[in-house]
Amino acid sequence: MISRTTQSLLGAVGVLVIAVGIAEVHPPTGQAVATGATVLTAVQHTRLVCPPPLQGADGSTVYSLAVPGLPAAGATAGGSGTGAAALGPLSGAALAQQSQTGGSTTAKAAAGDKAPALTGTGDGAAAPGFTVQQTTSGPGRTLSGTGCTTPGTDFWFAGADSAKGSNDYVELTNAESSGADVDIQILGPGGDVENTSASNLNVPAGGTTSLLLSTLLGPGSDNTSLAVHVVVRSGRVAAALHADSGSKGADWIPATTLAGTQVIPGLPGDLSDAVLVVAAPGTADADLKVQLASQNSWITPAGHETVHVKAGMVTVVDLGNLTRGQPAALRLTPSDPTQPTPVVAGIEVVRSGRNGTDTGYLAGIGPIGRRATVAGNSNADSTLLLSATDTAATVKVSAIGNGGTPASQNVQIQAGTTVSVALKGPDGGTFAVTVEPVSGGPVYAARMIGRDDGSVPTFTEQQFGDDHSTVQIPHTVQNDSILMP
Repeated sequence: MISRTTQSLLGAVGVLVIAVGIAEVHPPTGQAVATGATVLTAVQHTRLVCPPPLQGADGSTVYSLAVPGLPAAGATAGGSGTGAAALGPLSGAALAQQSQTGGSTTAKAAAGDKAPALTGTGDGAAAPGFTVQQTTSGPGRTLSGTGCTTPGTDFWFAGADSAKGSNDYVELTNAESSGADVDIQILGPGGDVENTSASNLNVPAGGTTSLLLSTLLGPGSDNTSLAVHVVVRSGRVAAALHADSGSKGADWIPATTLAGTQVIPGLPGDLSDAVLVVAAPGTADADLKVQLASQNSWITPAGHETVHVKAGMVTVVDLGNLTRGQPAALRLTPSDPTQPTPVVAGIEVVRSGRNGTDTGYLAGIGPIGRRATVAGNSNADSTLLLSATDTAATVKVSAIGNGGTPASQNVQIQAGTTVSVALKGPDGGTFAVTVEPVSGGPVYAARMIGRDDGSVPTFTEQQFGDDHSTVQIPHTVQNDSILMP
């Protein structure tokens, strides 16, 4: 969302409120008018919110900050050449700070099961692309991770669970100075789920409201696959949903959006099961074609060529071990392109070992855009999965350590395929990665962190799109004639 202050005749300073924060625009001194063209300008303030880590009494959480700075070319600086990024509780001293662009740093959460939500801010030169990753080694040999998010007013999650043995929590964090009012709508295979406890929820300023999903449902509700819609009626919140299915594993479910076509990157080749959850919240049914962008080409999974979703309901499809050793992205497209029905979609991914399983979650997401950034990688456990859809593409992948020159490589992705890249940092420590288009069509990206823990393949995946380092603003020029009578 972009809003703009009224420009006076004697000064033209636009303040654009965008999804990642505030971009302050500094046009030439004197009178200025819009020419109709736009200028790509650096964001000057970014705010991110990390949910409470839900690490239990014995778990631990690491936060990784990345300050990539402006993309290499094509944007106007538009502000100060200095800046800083910081991460800390909603009120109190910062846990970590990073002032050098092109660098990353880490911090640890407070111990125990009462660790709070955190907020991160990037200002000046540290604002473009500022990214924070939260990774938790939790109870029961699980690994949970999420990219910290921007406050907003509308969030969809596909794949939540209220069945017996599950403990799924909706976390609503309000980093603003005034309270927020929130409604939660829940859709299941039978349609709208009774949820009288999920209306008119107040999230206090500077606080977090934690809601056990099963307590929001009506008596007798026991749904294994749900779509959860968080609607903010006043104010802004950062919404997150943590899914915990007990012995099966736990992780954060990424937010998604309504779209007629959904692309879900990040399916690992060694998954043991994948469960697709699709909801059609509107008044029309959805008929969708299912395709996989594998290592070699597009594949239509046998027995799952199409998916039908009734209006206002959720459809669940157990796809089994559909990747069969090849990482992939799943695409859902309308069977009739002239009549697309907006849907939300997610996939529960299970990886199995000799002594147990772990679970991760993926969702429909947009392409990387101008540049994407993901933090919290390490040499031993991080893999990048890149997918191209209808057009081949080349991207530049750069690893950012604790300063110095990033380590970069170009990666080519053929149309309808997925490429796996083992990530390596420039200095052996924790590092961030940026992905920038070089040529070709759209590219979709995910990063997997995988750690074997006693023959349990614990893992977490984060998909990532444009890091919102820049914003388009109207181009302004000197025009002294507006002062003439």
